[in-house]
Amino acid sequence: MSTGLYLFEKTTDLTHHLGKGMPIYPGDPSPSFENYSTIRKDGVNLTKIIMGSHTGTHLDAPRHFIQDGIGIDRIPPDKLIGEAYVADLSKKPIGSGITSKDLKPELEEKIVRDDIVVIYTGCSEHWGEASINRDYTYLTGDAADYLVSKSVRAVGIDFLSVEKFKAPEPVAHKILLANGIFIIESLSRALKQFVGERILMICMPIKLQDGDGAPSRVVAVPIRED
Repeated sequence: MSTGLYLFEKTTDLTHHLGKGMPIYPGDPSPSFENYSTIRKDGVNLTKIIMGSHTGTHLDAPRHFIQDGIGIDRIPPDKLIGEAYVADLSKKPIGSGITSKDLKPELEEKIVRDDIVVIYTGCSEHWGEASINRDYTYLTGDAADYLVSKSVRAVGIDFLSVEKFKAPEPVAHKILLANGIFIIESLSRALKQFVGERILMICMPIKLQDGDGAPSRVVAVPIRED
C-alpha cells in the first residue's frame, strides 16, 4: 500500500464510450441505442438501450464462468476500489499469450497482496480495427495461476478479453474467477500513460441483479509519493 496522496483532481477516465458501431467481442449482442422519447415530442429525452452484459469497458463477476459464483450485485464496492500497478506487456506480439515468465519481471517486488494488476498490451491502440477483435493479446492459464499465487484482488486488461479468442477451455477466466479475482476488460488506450506506475483504480459496474458481468465506469487516480 502506498503512503502517498491520491491526486483526484487529475483523475483519468479509462472507459470506452458506449455507442452505435462500437467494437464488441465477436458473437456478442450488437448494442442498440434508440431515442425512445424526445423533448420535442414527449417533453423529455429518454434512450432505450439493448446490449450484452459484457459490452464496452466492463467487469466480469465469478458468475460469468463459475456455476455458483457470486453476481455483480454481491461484489462489495470496497473490493472495486484499490491501488493498482500497471504492467507494460506491449512488447509481446499482438495475438500472443502472456505467460508467468512474462509477468514476473514486470510484477515481482512491485505488487503486494490485494493489489489490482492492470495489464497494458497495446491492443487498445487498435480499438475499432476489426482485424484485431479475433487476434488480441491474452493471458495463459499459467499467467492466471501466477496472479492467483500473488493474491491479487482483480486483473484488468486493455482489450476485449483476458482469454484467447474462442479458446476451447476458458482457463484464464476460470482460474481467476474461481479464486475470487475479478476481471476488468476493455480498458481504453488512456491506460498507456500509467505503465510502470501505481494508481488508485475505481471500477463501478452497473448493479445488475445476479449479473455475470456489467458495463463499468473505470477511472485512474495518480498517486503522489511523499
